[in-house]
Amino acid sequence: MTEQSGKFPFPSRAELRRVALAAAALIAFTCLPYLWGWLLRPADFMGHVYNADDASVHLAWMRQAAEGRWLFTDRFTSEEQQPQFFHLFYLVLGKLAGLFGDSYRVFISFYHLARVVGGWLFLMAAYLLAAYIFPDARTRWLGFWTVGLSSGLGFWLELLLGKADRSCDYGPGLLMPEAITFLSLYLFPLFAVSILVLVGLYLLVLRAFDTGRVAPAIGAGVLGLVLGNIHSYDLLPVYAVLAVYVITLGVQRRALPRREILLAALVVAISVPAPAYQYLVFRSNPVFQQKALTPTLSPSVMNYALTYGLVLVAACVGAWHLRRRPHHRGNFLITWFIVTLAMAYLPVSFQRKMIEGAHIPLALLAASGWLALTSRVRLPGAAATLLWIVLVIPSNLGVMADSIRRLGDNNAEGVAYLLPPYYLDSDQRAVLEWLRENARPEDVVLSSPLDGCYMPPYCGVTTYVSHWAETINVQRKLADLRGFLASYTADEWRIQFLRENRIRYFYHGPAEAAMGGFDPSGASYLRLVCQSGPVALYEVVLP
Repeated sequence: MTEQSGKFPFPSRAELRRVALAAAALIAFTCLPYLWGWLLRPADFMGHVYNADDASVHLAWMRQAAEGRWLFTDRFTSEEQQPQFFHLFYLVLGKLAGLFGDSYRVFISFYHLARVVGGWLFLMAAYLLAAYIFPDARTRWLGFWTVGLSSGLGFWLELLLGKADRSCDYGPGLLMPEAITFLSLYLFPLFAVSILVLVGLYLLVLRAFDTGRVAPAIGAGVLGLVLGNIHSYDLLPVYAVLAVYVITLGVQRRALPRREILLAALVVAISVPAPAYQYLVFRSNPVFQQKALTPTLSPSVMNYALTYGLVLVAACVGAWHLRRRPHHRGNFLITWFIVTLAMAYLPVSFQRKMIEGAHIPLALLAASGWLALTSRVRLPGAAATLLWIVLVIPSNLGVMADSIRRLGDNNAEGVAYLLPPYYLDSDQRAVLEWLRENARPEDVVLSSPLDGCYMPPYCGVTTYVSHWAETINVQRKLADLRGFLASYTADEWRIQFLRENRIRYFYHGPAEAAMGGFDPSGASYLRLVCQSGPVALYEVVLP
């Protein structure tokens, strides 16, 4: 088979069975810290090992879908809103979960089921992509493990230099799940499914370009439509990659690639309604607009270089070996990575989110490069694979070890920055259960972000301040919360504040008590409706 034959080098059934088992083992490996968290405190574990605040947003959308809604609002902020946000993935997931009840346990179970299934399907798709590009099984097999397990130099930097803040694959405050495939599979089902759709899209594009058939291009366009809805940031790099790759084909052939231009245009035409709708919502919905403008900027190029580390070095070797084979499909991988990295520095607020998927082409190229390097020293295949994994997996193991450490102290480090804990005890959950059974979605609850972040997914209520990005004007609202909890604040100010912000309930637990000396039990405008241990819930009763 030639590189231009257009035939799909589909792996044998035996090969696919091996890949399916390996993918299942890898996904099972990502579940170990979750299992440990559950074993520590089964009843209290909320199902998270990292950034429970972001996962709570996804779970809140699932709850809204289970309530019967098709368009969502932001329940982490108290501003009045029109439901306009549409998210296909969590809509479907929430509808399915709703068939089994509306408890938090149901939602978190389906959440992780989607992570496991989506991650497994992604690994299978990544292997098919590797098989499409590299004809030899050894390269695509190593590519599979490199995609699934590799990371950068963060762990080695900490080990050798004592610095853990030099690389965003490991350093505190810089960890970027979008940048590393393993972390995407480890943490968020949305990331696992979005890179699954991304790989499927690119695989169909290559198929369309190789065969000239319209059907794969239509399929790629439909996947682009889905991707533009569930993770809109990814579609902008996709359009740029298609444009640049078509240009490179024209340069290689020294002729206008009319067929590829038409096929790429078809992909764009089918998929563009998704980002167009998101833009319309952005323009018409002030809450969505302010949320979208929350800065998530890319680190420096050096940080990205350290993030990919040895994978980047080996990928450069792999790309160098392709220099004399301009028509090899591996050149698409080079275009994919370079263009995606460049797009991550566009002058927009969501820069770093567009890096998602860049690790995949880099890892496949790195597999080719590593095999080229080890073949020169005649290192046996199994030894070369094992050595490579030992070199590139440590940062991911370090992240998992950090998760286990945080589970041991209930995310004390994050709690210091008002990020949610990983466990809620029986008293906290008892009050949240009362809210779930008695409160309405439009009821606004005042609390600290620590417990408050769980209220939209757990209870379905709206919160005044509970999320660093989803809450509009979060710093002002945190100042309002501290003022409300201060012992010296006049009751007249509190009453006016509660009235102006339509607050229905006030949640008072250990976190709120630590933020201020206010004793709500003596306030005439607060009526106790539920108490469990040190946690109390008050209904606002204004004159």
